[in-house]
Amino acid sequence: MRMLRICSWLIVVSLAACTTPPEIKQALVAKDQAYTENEQLMQQYRELVGNITTRHQQWYRFIQTRLKLNLALQWATTNPRLLDVPDTTITEDDAKLLGPEVIALVNEIRLKSLPERKGPNGQPVFLAGSGDMSNLIQQLPELIARIEQRVTADSQAASAVDLTAFDRYRTNVEALRRINAIIKQYLDIDVTLSRTDTQALADALRQVRR
Repeated sequence: MRMLRICSWLIVVSLAACTTPPEIKQALVAKDQAYTENEQLMQQYRELVGNITTRHQQWYRFIQTRLKLNLALQWATTNPRLLDVPDTTITEDDAKLLGPEVIALVNEIRLKSLPERKGPNGQPVFLAGSGDMSNLIQQLPELIARIEQRVTADSQAASAVDLTAFDRYRTNVEALRRINAIIKQYLDIDVTLSRTDTQALADALRQVRR
């Protein structure tokens, strides 16, 4: 009988105490808000990184276009040389910077009297000049277009920024928010008994003991 009374008391107490404390609910709401703000902040940072990368790529393309255009015009109008640097080294390095498409056009517009220039393997890279200034000026738009294509391809390969880390972070935060929502939904299901209900249950239990 004593055990029955103890069990009855525990049942009443447990049913009466199943209310989720307001502090816990407030903490869950605050955590969800923090998740939201954090996700917004990371999205803003992602956009900032993307904008900065785009600006850097624009400056890179502008500078590289000017440099490569100057280099191409040097080979079209002069026979570049440097002190203490072998001609084959200069030819090879500049050929790598310009690329085959630009070099092909440079060979078409090189001025007369410019000599052939070979690379380290002995193969000609820049052909002996046969053009004139009129032809060079007419081909300038095409030369610029090829250089821009070259620079764009180089910039896309060199300046690619991986933004997937921000996407993974957002996915993880969304998962945490879903977990938080499930917990909050569960704790919102209160089984609190009113004082009248508790008294009625106690009376019923006493009737059982009799």
